[in-house]
Amino acid sequence: MLISVCTFKMVKKILYAIAVILFVALVYHAYELYSFTQERNRIVQEKGLTTMNNLKEQVDAILSSIVNEGERLADEFGANEYSQEEIERIIKESSLKIPALQGITACYEPFAFSEERRLYCPYYNKGTSDYLFVGESYDYTDAKADGTAWYTGVRDNGAKWVEPYYAKGAKDWYIDYGIPFHYTSGPKKGQVRGTITMSFVTSGFKSLILSLSLGKTGYGLITSKEGTYLSHPVNDYIGTTNLKTISDAEENTILKSAYEGLLKGEAGNVAFTADDSNDTELFFYDKIPSNGWGIGLAFSKNELLGSKAALNHRYIKLTLLLSAFLLMIILIHFNKDHLDRQEIWQLSALATFLLIFNILLVGYLEHTGSRRINAEESPPIADVSSLGSFINQQETRREELKLPKSTAIPTGIFVQRMAFENSYNLNIGGTVWQKYPIDLIEKVEEGFLFPQTSPFAEASFVEEIYRKKVKGIAGSPDYLLIGWDFRVTLQQYLNYENFPFDKRHISMDIVPISNEDHLIFTPDLASYEFTNPTKKPGLNQNVKVSGNNIMKSYFNYSVESYDTDFGFGSKTLFEEVPVLHYNIDLRRILLNTFVTYLIPIFVVLIMMYILLVACSKTEERQGIIEGMAAFFFVLIFSHIDLRKEIITADLIYMEYFYFVTYLMIILSTWNLITYAKSKAPIFDFNENQIFKASYFPFFFLCILVITLAKFY
Repeated sequence: MLISVCTFKMVKKILYAIAVILFVALVYHAYELYSFTQERNRIVQEKGLTTMNNLKEQVDAILSSIVNEGERLADEFGANEYSQEEIERIIKESSLKIPALQGITACYEPFAFSEERRLYCPYYNKGTSDYLFVGESYDYTDAKADGTAWYTGVRDNGAKWVEPYYAKGAKDWYIDYGIPFHYTSGPKKGQVRGTITMSFVTSGFKSLILSLSLGKTGYGLITSKEGTYLSHPVNDYIGTTNLKTISDAEENTILKSAYEGLLKGEAGNVAFTADDSNDTELFFYDKIPSNGWGIGLAFSKNELLGSKAALNHRYIKLTLLLSAFLLMIILIHFNKDHLDRQEIWQLSALATFLLIFNILLVGYLEHTGSRRINAEESPPIADVSSLGSFINQQETRREELKLPKSTAIPTGIFVQRMAFENSYNLNIGGTVWQKYPIDLIEKVEEGFLFPQTSPFAEASFVEEIYRKKVKGIAGSPDYLLIGWDFRVTLQQYLNYENFPFDKRHISMDIVPISNEDHLIFTPDLASYEFTNPTKKPGLNQNVKVSGNNIMKSYFNYSVESYDTDFGFGSKTLFEEVPVLHYNIDLRRILLNTFVTYLIPIFVVLIMMYILLVACSKTEERQGIIEGMAAFFFVLIFSHIDLRKEIITADLIYMEYFYFVTYLMIILSTWNLITYAKSKAPIFDFNENQIFKASYFPFFFLCILVITLAKFY
């Protein structure tokens, strides 16, 4: 009796010790979860501010170098009499000294260069390595004439940065810094003799912004003091659109306040929910010290945070510790004296409930989580900013490779029919339309290809249904609109390992017929009323996929490289090729899966448990084996049906329920035979209560371990 009392006290101390350890671990991980979420938010803010400061410093350094060089030239031109050859040499050398400059202009007042020459205004263009003499084209000194403000404004008002203007010859937007130089001696001492104009191309800002790590959908913008866009991912905004106009039309009050702060020259950052994607975005804004221009950077918070896996792991870990702690508290409560029959059943029920809760939590996090986007795949393209950012990246790459500039072809799709033929083939039909610039029609091959078309003789049908010339709106060029009706069978590379928590991702690749045409298909976002992925643009709202919910549809890009040149002799055309995708994300309706596969499993488990409870000490072995064999055959046919529906070489998550149930059949058979015909103290205790009480906890513990191994 003494040994029994000592043992009882020792067990109690051990339980208390375990409970204390679990409580400490629970508090620690709760604090660690709080710290982790705070740290994630801090890192996002820090990365955004760091990127903003880097961009601000780089832009300020470029502008300061331009201003300093302009002041130096103004001093030299005012103090010296240069010949024509010397002037042209000086402005060329200065242009080459600053990589960001496109060119420098040195302009004189009438007869200020020489008495024989009324106007002298050489401009050195670094892009063409040529000189342009502006005075031969028009009188740049006439303040009443159009297009002379770049000179007369500086002459009359002093040094300044002028508003952007479009250079038709260079086909780009320019920003000039102008500074006057003066007579330093003689009767005209102190009067303006001319100006030095430092010309900067706005695309230089865009290249600088793209060199920063803004994520796949992040973008930057720069505005003048008056709010005119100097840099923006949407090229049509540059020089033509004012931030105040955008601010007045903005419905998001948080973003509107940030735009207003940017216009006032303030600094700050805001977090807001983007209407087109429902994602949280961050917008940082500031001003450039040297000239007061506004600068802004937008980031996707999810991109900066990365995967939610680490956060979900902490939720799961915390829940597991809480469950273990609660179980230990109940065990300590029941262990005030020896456990009786009722307390054993209560512990069994509590353990089963906690195990089921943890399984459901892990399953919920996996089921509701977003599909993991591949590294080579862009996030959804839902607005012109993210589209412009991607296109600019591609154009920068083409410039580096000395490839011709690609032409954007707006492409839209409307899916009207969709059904899975089997696990990997999708039948889909609808309409595709494209808008080709009028001047490009005779130079390129019209149309598109679906590279994923199934290799069947009748897997594809594409027919042109309309063709119309459309006049451009608000100064945009005219285009040829072509529409096609299509019915195709597409092969989809789907992964069913996580069934029923798998997320089927349908991706339709749409590519040009010929890479030699240098076309890049872009989503025709303007043709959709909504581009928010959750609004399912491009998808008939009546389309249903049996057993699935359609979660969202959207466009995005991937960059593909091929290991062949297809006989062209050069692989350049087939390396890092942007491919337009139209995507549809599906999420399974779990009720269908549970009714079809889990109900048979749980019915078998319950029937086996009833057999365990009903079996007496004198039960015949033959009857036990026959009963368990019947349960096995019920399961095996259900398992075969699962394999017929999901054709894959991988083990499916749902199959582990069958494997564990097979194990339960074996263990239950062994237990009943041992209990019925042998004397085993562990089974004879309270009429086999230990095995009966641990039956469901053991099953769900196995499922929890498998679930954690699969998804944790």
